[in-house]
Amino acid sequence: MIGQQTGAFHNVLFDLFGTLVEDFAAGMSPTDRDLPAILNAPREPFQQLWRQTARRRIDGTFQTVEESIAHVCDAIALKPTKAQIAEAAEFRLEQIRRALIPKTDAVSTLTRLKQAGFRLGLLSNCSIEIPILWPDTPLARLFEVAVFSSRERLCKPDPRIFQLACERLGIAPNSCVYIADGENRELAAAMNVGMHAVLIRNPAAQKRPDLFREAVEWQGETISALSEAAQTLR
Repeated sequence: MIGQQTGAFHNVLFDLFGTLVEDFAAGMSPTDRDLPAILNAPREPFQQLWRQTARRRIDGTFQTVEESIAHVCDAIALKPTKAQIAEAAEFRLEQIRRALIPKTDAVSTLTRLKQAGFRLGLLSNCSIEIPILWPDTPLARLFEVAVFSSRERLCKPDPRIFQLACERLGIAPNSCVYIADGENRELAAAMNVGMHAVLIRNPAAQKRPDLFREAVEWQGETISALSEAAQTLR
């Protein structure tokens, strides 16, 4: 039980994808249109390069959606019009907006924690679309701070981004619980800066053990749903 070990803690830092909203791939609902179609781009070359630039989108190389799209177009010698780039960027934002729907127990869990006096922070490895859209999500109002890798140009598991989140919350790391699905060794990174780390189980971990190796091997505290956090943190 989390509460048995974290009774003195009054701050919680949450991961986003796989924790508060569904895993990114699961949250992306299919549509009849896609970026290559909007841009009149050759599908496979465009999609391959788009996948290859995922890390650069997350680490803040591209500070607008248009930049990330234009980069791939340039790499395949495609010359879309400004109108096509704008349409593709809006399509991409709409895709991500659909992926930011909270899990069924997310808002109620966060509300209960806030009512109990917890300070809440968000820490996410994500592309620039997320901080652009975040203020309009139903989750945003429940957090004191939100830290995004693409804005800060720092990515988990770099300890500096965990320290930055704590600084923004105005707390010491050892007074904070970190709840995440264990992607990219984030739980160990949180523990290394002094936080108390808790794994929330994500079904995607079994399908992508390479990405979620930490979750597969995790021996520490674990919850299966966000509602368990509200029940046990105190």
